[in-house]
Amino acid sequence: MKVLVLGLPRTGTQSLAEALEQLGISPIYHMREVGKNQHALLWTEAIETKFEGGVPWGCEEFDRILGEYEVSRGGVREKGLADYPAAIFPEELIEAYPEAAVILTVREDEQKWHDSMMSTLIPAHAQNDHRSSDMYRLAAKYHQHCWSNDFPTHGMALYQKHNQAVRDAAARRAKKLLEYKPGMGWAPLCEFLGLPTPAADVPYPRADDWLDFKQKRTEKA
Repeated sequence: MKVLVLGLPRTGTQSLAEALEQLGISPIYHMREVGKNQHALLWTEAIETKFEGGVPWGCEEFDRILGEYEVSRGGVREKGLADYPAAIFPEELIEAYPEAAVILTVREDEQKWHDSMMSTLIPAHAQNDHRSSDMYRLAAKYHQHCWSNDFPTHGMALYQKHNQAVRDAAARRAKKLLEYKPGMGWAPLCEFLGLPTPAADVPYPRADDWLDFKQKRTEKA
């Protein structure tokens, strides 16, 4: 494992995942891979173990997910993780993959993060009509355990608690940590990873799977 990107959703994790792949750290296991690879039940099991009682997951258990993904990508060794549901497990992943660099994506303005969640993940979950699907049940688990099914009330506290948990877990393992904000570009990322910076005419990626969803909500408003 090369890189663990342990920031919360809506902190630039998708753009960063694409940036890492451009730098040759590939593939990156992002939220979009969960459904594609039918891993929702395994991540649900991991969440239940973490919050509802059980032995914490380690490398062997996480490799039940990442090993399958490895095979699906032609046997290439998994190189990185980003976004939910993986970011729910910062302490466990840092312990399981001690060789990995740790990146915490954060927003400069916490309120903008909160607003972004309120315009994407939170309404999407409330409006989801596929409530018997594995992906919905996975989402229901992290809505329950991360912000007690009340993001407007508990979301900001979760943001602060999560970010501190990543910092503390990295410090316990004496891991160098990069706190990366959207807009910082290539230079701090490449310096942290010891990689050459792309040419000046290579733009840093700007990716957002939620653009269509936000556009449709705007049109309905």
